[in-house]
Amino acid sequence: MQLNQRLNIKHSQSIVMTPQLRQAIKLLQFSNLELSSYIEEELEKNPFLENKKSDVLSRNDTTKIQDNNNKDDFNEDHEKDNQRWEERFQSKQRSSSYDDISSIEDRIAEPKKTLRTHLMEQILLDIPEGIERKIAILILDLIEPTGWINFDIDEFMSKNNLEKDITLKVLEKLQKLEPTGVFSRNLGECLRLQLKEKGLFNQSIEIVTNNLEYLAKGEIQKLCKLAKVNEEKLSEYINIIKSLNPKPATSFSDDDFRIEPPDVVIEKTKKGWKVELNKSTLPAIKIEEGLAEKVKNNIIKKNENDKKFVSEAFNSAKWLLRAIEQRNSTTLKVAVEILKMQKEFFKNGPGHLKPLVLRNVAGAIGMHESTVSRVTRSKLLQTPWGLFQMKDFFSSSVGQNENEEAHSAKTVRTLLKEIISNEKSNRPYSDEKLSLLFKERGVLVARRTVAKYREMLKIPSSAERKRLMRLNKVINIKN
Repeated sequence: MQLNQRLNIKHSQSIVMTPQLRQAIKLLQFSNLELSSYIEEELEKNPFLENKKSDVLSRNDTTKIQDNNNKDDFNEDHEKDNQRWEERFQSKQRSSSYDDISSIEDRIAEPKKTLRTHLMEQILLDIPEGIERKIAILILDLIEPTGWINFDIDEFMSKNNLEKDITLKVLEKLQKLEPTGVFSRNLGECLRLQLKEKGLFNQSIEIVTNNLEYLAKGEIQKLCKLAKVNEEKLSEYINIIKSLNPKPATSFSDDDFRIEPPDVVIEKTKKGWKVELNKSTLPAIKIEEGLAEKVKNNIIKKNENDKKFVSEAFNSAKWLLRAIEQRNSTTLKVAVEILKMQKEFFKNGPGHLKPLVLRNVAGAIGMHESTVSRVTRSKLLQTPWGLFQMKDFFSSSVGQNENEEAHSAKTVRTLLKEIISNEKSNRPYSDEKLSLLFKERGVLVARRTVAKYREMLKIPSSAERKRLMRLNKVINIKN
């Protein structure tokens, strides 16, 4: 019998997530208001932390970009101070498969489309660029999670220096968007919009929706008299109304739809573009120097448990300050790159978004895609065109030729609807023809891609559009 001895050496990697790293990752995802809430909890737990006014921020709370200078105006000394911490933070990310795992989680946990995103897509398609679209976006900023708008239209027009005719025209267009009933100013208006869409609207049911308070009081006879109907007919109208949705937007995710102040503000100044954190919502803390010095002088007198608590609390306070500074710095870096890469949007408004993916921004600022994803996930950005989520500026690209830039998917959808709206009624464009028309405009889009976006927009095929056009023509002749 022969015995063999073997020495096996295995090399493996494991995910190591320190509490500090977990905290840093958590802070990246927070909006300013969420960060404020988190810091309030930390102030209660850690005696070394002290609140300070938000106007006493770090030197790195604001950065400016001039039209003639595209360099980031970050303070070099501050960058050097944080270099060791940042290297540690990023090396943790690269040293394991954590980012790969988290990116999978991000894809799996993709949130439902928000109300704002859903409505913005329709605005870009249905409302022409210029003053009408600007008014539409201003009104969109006022919408509630239910889909209603609760505002005084005269005050709104006065504040934004708008004319009544064009404002009412835009509001009428907004009320035609899906889901039916959005941009209503009251319950009655919400119900009437849905009744019209279903083809159930008439003068009697309009009177019922205008006098719902009688229904609430049980004054049936009075309501019958006003609507000029009997109780049987009124009962029919009531059942119809009960089948409607008084809050048409409740089916949408409101996780990211918040009526909150922005986390970052981007505005045009005489000197160029300015990017800054919103100081009014950004919390600021510091280490209580007096207490720290006192503890330092007396720590020798303390027992081992006290020493451990003091050491951990003090180190935790210092780490939190560095983590907040890094969070603010990273947020600004991402916002600056968004401005650089989406300059056309900021100059000309929605409809001018370029294709942009996380990888582009991550490469520009020297960070991992997952870091950019966390920064943009829940933060709001104030632009000259209204309030947007940071993640709204990322869009996939759809084809390009040798001489033209790629176009964002949103822009392609807008162009598709524009082309179809201008087609001849008796000769609707096939998907193949639409693909050729896109090519003429400098956008290479395959026929299958055209079909995909057409179905996404709920636009029938050319054959179906032709059939519907003939049917409408017959109906109009009969009428």
